[in-house]
Amino acid sequence: MLPRDRAQRTSAKGLRTFLVLALISLVLILGANLAPVVALRALLGSVARSASEPVAGVGQGVAGMAAGFSDAQRLVEDLATAAADRDRYAAEAARVASLEREVAELQAVLDLRASTAFDTVAVQVLARDFSLARRVVVIDGGAAAGVGVGDVVIGAGGTLVGRVITVSQNSAEVRLITDPEFTVTAEVASTGAIGILHGRGASALVLQDVAAGWDVPIGAEVTTSGIELSASIRSIFPRGLSIGRVIAVTSLDSSVLQTADIQPILNTETARVFLVIVNYDGGLPIPSAAP
Repeated sequence: MLPRDRAQRTSAKGLRTFLVLALISLVLILGANLAPVVALRALLGSVARSASEPVAGVGQGVAGMAAGFSDAQRLVEDLATAAADRDRYAAEAARVASLEREVAELQAVLDLRASTAFDTVAVQVLARDFSLARRVVVIDGGAAAGVGVGDVVIGAGGTLVGRVITVSQNSAEVRLITDPEFTVTAEVASTGAIGILHGRGASALVLQDVAAGWDVPIGAEVTTSGIELSASIRSIFPRGLSIGRVIAVTSLDSSVLQTADIQPILNTETARVFLVIVNYDGGLPIPSAAP
């Protein structure tokens, strides 16, 4: 009997709920324009909006974050592309600048070759051997091109570069004027003061043993003296090759000699194109074996 009573109670409860809902619906329909009903509908609408707006706001926020992330990702990609373009353009600019410098060097050497009275061979630097006690470059001209040991090497503007010290068939080594073992008799062009010029590696050249009575002006050009007593007795370097300019002079009151620091006119350690003079014979003649 108990199950049946429970079923009856459940059925009666459901019927009452239905009648209450139906009554409420009827009241809402019949009193749609009544102030209490309008207020109730407004209250229910406000509650519904309050519940839905946060959800909508969250959705908009998520959408905004997604759009922002997409924009940030696009900006990162654009930045990477711009950086790559910048590096490429910088590399191109450096390459163009290097080519322009090489063209300028070639033009200067060609101009020198056209104006010099010596027979020359144009060469390029293949390698550099620099240290504290050594300034030597390897050039791409050797015995096959007529280059020989002792040949004088010059650069743009008729500047003294160095002297060939070893030769192979297709290359040669040149000791630069900046090499500590390099020595040449030089003079101050404007006054005729003569001294012995030495290389000092990365430091300025030095002109030593200049008589104290001679004027050595700051900024004066220094050239090879090229002393020549006869066709067979002359300096191992032609006269008048430009070397550098005086940047400092040292003279002691008690000394009869003075010393000058010389800044090379041509940066022989970075220049890449030279001329080798192949028809100048300098130095003392080799003694004959005949009595």
